[in-house]
Amino acid sequence: MEENKDFFAETENTQTSAETNNDAVETSANAQGNVTVYADEDGPTAVFTEDTTPNKKKSIQTPIIIAAAIVVAFIAAFFVFTAFFNSSIVGTWVLVEDSNGATHDEAGDGVTYYTLDKDGNITKSVGTITQKSTYTVTDKNGTKYVNSSNGFSGSYKISGNVFTGRTFELTVEGVENPFIFKSTTLKKPVLKVPDTFKKNDKLTGKWNIPSYDITYEFSADGTFLVDMYGKYGTITYEGVYTYDDEKITVTFYADSETTNDIPYAFDGNNTLVMNGMGYYKMNSDGSLVATPDQA
Repeated sequence: MEENKDFFAETENTQTSAETNNDAVETSANAQGNVTVYADEDGPTAVFTEDTTPNKKKSIQTPIIIAAAIVVAFIAAFFVFTAFFNSSIVGTWVLVEDSNGATHDEAGDGVTYYTLDKDGNITKSVGTITQKSTYTVTDKNGTKYVNSSNGFSGSYKISGNVFTGRTFELTVEGVENPFIFKSTTLKKPVLKVPDTFKKNDKLTGKWNIPSYDITYEFSADGTFLVDMYGKYGTITYEGVYTYDDEKITVTFYADSETTNDIPYAFDGNNTLVMNGMGYYKMNSDGSLVATPDQA
């Protein structure tokens, strides 16, 4: 009986050892992710399977997370720079103190704005009147200069930030004290077209006087625009208008709301005489429908 017990014990140990070895094979194969081994009474059987290990996903996600972090850091750095260290002249500025020390109400009537864009264009605005020209910026031995054709020229300094407001100090040659400007948002007065306005098909359109290079545009919605071209740039008047058989009444805004009457008459279909001067109808491409000698 003792011998039988020893025999059964040895047999049991052998089976346990075999099962353990089979488990080891199965585990090793699973770690490779491409084969699974099953052991039964007929012996081991191998079954091929696909690799489902998620390590590749993690390796793909990591660069995306890093790239997103870099973008966020760049945006944060750009915000800090523009908020606290922006010394660019680009923006809209309003005069708050002149070289004589006189202060100006930046929210009152007749406010003068200077808007400088990144492409070298400067627009001076008062009410609904604008003057457009160009500017350049130079740096000489650490001192910055701005030069334009409409009087906005001299050495300058910019201080402050977007939270406290930016300040522009412009020193003009020969003037002891600087002009002080503050950064702001352009505010343009709104002029209302009368409810009784009706378009005049004959008057509607663009009219140009070549000898003075002045263009009037009367729109069908009751608004008008005048462009005057000169050596100091383009001056534009915007506003609203009405008319009767003898005059065109234009309303625009300078220091305050201003209204002017312009006597007019038609000389044929393509010539509009205003204040005794002949303006010629324009095509959509800017050319004249008829030249002065043809009208």
